[in-house]
Amino acid sequence: MKIYHVFGILFLILSCKQNYVTETDESTSRSQARPVVLEEIETTQAPIPIVASGLIGSEAEMNLSFKIGGIISQMRVDEGARVRKGQLLASLRTTEIDAQVVKARQAMEKAERDLQRINNLYADSAATLEQVENLQTALDVAKADFDIASFNQSYSRIVAPTRGRVLKRFSERNELVEPGTPIFRLASDEGRGFVMKIGVADRDVIRIKMNDSAQVYFDAYPGESFKAYVSEIAEAADPMTGTFEIELQVNPGKTILKNGFVGKVELFPTNEEPYIRISLDALVEGAEEWANVYVPDASTQVARQVKVRPKFIGDGFFTVEPEALEGFSQVITQGSAYLQNGDSIRIVTNTGEEVLSARP
Repeated sequence: MKIYHVFGILFLILSCKQNYVTETDESTSRSQARPVVLEEIETTQAPIPIVASGLIGSEAEMNLSFKIGGIISQMRVDEGARVRKGQLLASLRTTEIDAQVVKARQAMEKAERDLQRINNLYADSAATLEQVENLQTALDVAKADFDIASFNQSYSRIVAPTRGRVLKRFSERNELVEPGTPIFRLASDEGRGFVMKIGVADRDVIRIKMNDSAQVYFDAYPGESFKAYVSEIAEAADPMTGTFEIELQVNPGKTILKNGFVGKVELFPTNEEPYIRISLDALVEGAEEWANVYVPDASTQVARQVKVRPKFIGDGFFTVEPEALEGFSQVITQGSAYLQNGDSIRIVTNTGEEVLSARP
């Protein structure tokens, strides 16, 4: 009886020890698993906004100047003034150009008289055909000189070519100006309204299509947005900045906008190709155009390394093609930097609360 009791006690002790070892191994394995946080991923075509900034201005703006140089005699409008088509805005002192017109007219009249006399002589066979042709050429040249002088005289004044408002006045009365020097900057009322021009990189310009929508924000109107759409896309890059100019047509509604307001633009390209958006926290080491991320293998509770190629890197996120993570709906974000392929993991929340399992 005593022998049976001894074997029973030994069996009980061994059984308890075996259970203790199993529980200890599981606890040790559990403590060695690295805690990670998962992020849900899914394929989408939602527009990724392109963020840029630029200056707003009237669509039809023009610099007005004198064709000839001279001293300004009159400046009839100030900045901000509204003008009508044909209104006189400024003029030069025309003493010199008036004299040139008189000189050209008298030369033309003399050439006409000379030609008339030589024609009479030619009719009486007292002059040659060559003499007639030479004086005809002289008359043609004199008429051309008169036309030039008269044309320049007409551009010794600046007349509003359209209805609009004066944005800038660059000169003052009695100033000596060169030909073509801007005197006024005029915004025409015949345009479509306000436009904003922004510069985008080559990777972004290929995503933009005509009539793509945008939202514009101004510091002058905090918390308010203005609808806009793409009206022009440059075909060549600016040689100075290397960016492509995009023109946006802005709808101010009833709000007063001023030329020169600096605005922030969020442009939403249409027809985006399908992509997966992933937090930058998931991105680990990579080379050139490739990088690695980790996904949870739910069947074994380990981390699997996946090689991906980022298509677009934005503010706090990047995108990949759906095929890169086909079959997975989660990716490891927090804790990914400390992982190696095949490491055991345990899923936790941002607050550290443990999650029992992960979905492939």
